[in-house]
Amino acid sequence: MNPSIHLRCAAFPAAIAALLAASLAFFFPLTTGAREPTRPVAPKYIFIFIADGGGITHMEITRMFNRHLHNEGLTIVDKIMKEGSVGLLTTHAADSLVTDSSAAATALACGCKAKNGAVGTCEDGVIPKTVMEVAKETGMRIGIVTNSTVYDATPASFAGHVSNRRLYATIVDQYLQLEPEVLLGGGRDQFIPRSRPGSRRRDDADVIAAFQKKGYAYVSDRQGLSRVKGAKALGLFSLRDMSFELDRDKGREPSLSEMTRAALRLLQEGNRRGFMLLIENENIDSAGHMMDVASLIQDYREFDRAVALAYEFYRKYPSETLVLVTSDHETGGLSFSGYPSVKELQRIQSIGISLSKAAELLGLNPHQEAVDRLVAEHFKGFSLSPELREAILKKKRLGPTFPSNPTVGALGAMISNETKAFWISAGHTNQPVFVAALGVGAEKFRGYQDNTDFARHLFALLGRKE
Repeated sequence: MNPSIHLRCAAFPAAIAALLAASLAFFFPLTTGAREPTRPVAPKYIFIFIADGGGITHMEITRMFNRHLHNEGLTIVDKIMKEGSVGLLTTHAADSLVTDSSAAATALACGCKAKNGAVGTCEDGVIPKTVMEVAKETGMRIGIVTNSTVYDATPASFAGHVSNRRLYATIVDQYLQLEPEVLLGGGRDQFIPRSRPGSRRRDDADVIAAFQKKGYAYVSDRQGLSRVKGAKALGLFSLRDMSFELDRDKGREPSLSEMTRAALRLLQEGNRRGFMLLIENENIDSAGHMMDVASLIQDYREFDRAVALAYEFYRKYPSETLVLVTSDHETGGLSFSGYPSVKELQRIQSIGISLSKAAELLGLNPHQEAVDRLVAEHFKGFSLSPELREAILKKKRLGPTFPSNPTVGALGAMISNETKAFWISAGHTNQPVFVAALGVGAEKFRGYQDNTDFARHLFALLGRKE
């Protein structure tokens, strides 16, 4: 045999082996030696945004409002949904096809169905740990931001356990035991002793002082929030619920996004273990109960500004962050009908105050001149029909699906009739809600799931076994 031929034949299997090895290395990189860093199994930073009462149509109407009137996008849609995962969550309670906020938030926070009215308590009476309690056990810092009272059902369900959501003082006391690093919102009335004006406690406990003894910095206005420092902060910016964005005193009361920014600053400082931050906009639900489309849109826009801060954070730490945006339930069944145009959005934009503020200005016994003057000043271009004016003057509720306050109901009906933004009712509905997820573990929230799965996925990401 020709020696050169023999050498070529002997080299052929070796060449094939080398080629195969190179191919395998391309598709299946070797695990020995230097390698690219892998994404962590668990997120270090977790944001949970809850648009209380916010449905898909609430979000969509706000998106159209932003696009047509302000040439702006919506972070929830343009960033979180487009870059991440989208799913739907059921909302029913253990004892009803329609949930209240406490049962829905308990499902999101604890992973079990609850009866309406129960906070952090499963339908069988079991008191489970919440995702926030487990996060704290792992060494993460925890924070709660809301424009409701901090003891309201949604934030309370992530931090406490009571059989009845109206046990406000007990919920506040449980916050003191849990010691979240950041607690911002309304509800000062349950933190001050009964001897002080505005208190609704039944005892003489000064809970603000008790928090301060545990090392908390306390602030009560926007300026104080901008300057607050330290490892722990308590901010109570109103006696009860904070204002609608339409009515907010911007010199005194911080917005939801401003509270979120402050919480981020406080939770990040010197933090090596990460955090879980809950941000709730309760005003979306309150606006739905009042059939107040103008307030709803402005508060949903503010909610989206807060989400934008989390998205900016995610861009800095994409391999360590999970951003979740969802709702506990839908309120009102809002939708456009009758082929409205941008003109109707412009009319909504012209409304200057919330319907609750309008009712407050008119008082309990409004007269006709005051009603007409209020409409002319704050609802420019709208016309109150004789029937709706009579409902206000004679304090007549329009029907069982309308708000119980006749002034609020009549003004809401006026707005609906002239903007084609209609409501099914002033209550909660059984509609599923969306969940948008971006970052580490986002794929778990894709698809149609029960709201209890939301907490189960978080427990799994935190390393807690069922």
